[in-house]
Amino acid sequence: MASTSTLVEPKRFSAARILTSSGFGLLFDSFDVGLLSYVLVSLAKDWHLSTTVTGLIGSVSSIGMAIGSAFAGSLADKFGRRNIFLFTLLIYSIATGLSAFAAGIGIFFVLRFFVGLGLGGELPVATTYVLESSPEEVRGRRVVFLEMFWAFGSLVAALVSFFVIPHSGWRVVFLLGAIPALYTIILRLALPETPKYARLDKRPSMGAALRQIWTNGIARRSVVTWALWFVIHPLDP
Repeated sequence: MASTSTLVEPKRFSAARILTSSGFGLLFDSFDVGLLSYVLVSLAKDWHLSTTVTGLIGSVSSIGMAIGSAFAGSLADKFGRRNIFLFTLLIYSIATGLSAFAAGIGIFFVLRFFVGLGLGGELPVATTYVLESSPEEVRGRRVVFLEMFWAFGSLVAALVSFFVIPHSGWRVVFLLGAIPALYTIILRLALPETPKYARLDKRPSMGAALRQIWTNGIARRSVVTWALWFVIHPLDP
């Protein structure tokens, strides 16, 4: 298997296209996280929800994201980065679109869980896709550019909340979030699997992939990374 330092990108797939299709996935992730706090204010008024219920809505989204993040990496090791990226983004798109038609708090809870599941799974897979599709000398730079889309997503959430919710309501916001996400899926269909994954002779099982992050030499890095993300996450919008 070729080393990552000698990784060569397919010429017909530009770095800009890889970053754009992956970055929009992160943008929608950030968009949803930032938008939810604004939507809950309007939703609480329309459905006369208590602060406890609105807090639970945010919590069920986070639970979905935690589960999605935990298993998406192992699924991507088994079925490919590109396939799982598409699958998680599709879950997000469908659940977000259906949220616009939710008639009660029960179905809204379920849909928010699936939105979180898709978003949580998409985030690590999109980053891995860019990492494995980039030569070593530009890998770090591209990941930095990729993370910039998170900031753009927060900005879009603020603008949509300011201009759309007061005039059109929270349901329109979910439709706006689903339609562009479906377009991102179309963009992603044109991209190949990462060169590193395509060269693998054997696909690890989910169990083997999960055990690998706790093996000697990796377990410590796994704990530190988890701790960092645990501390950073509450700072998100």
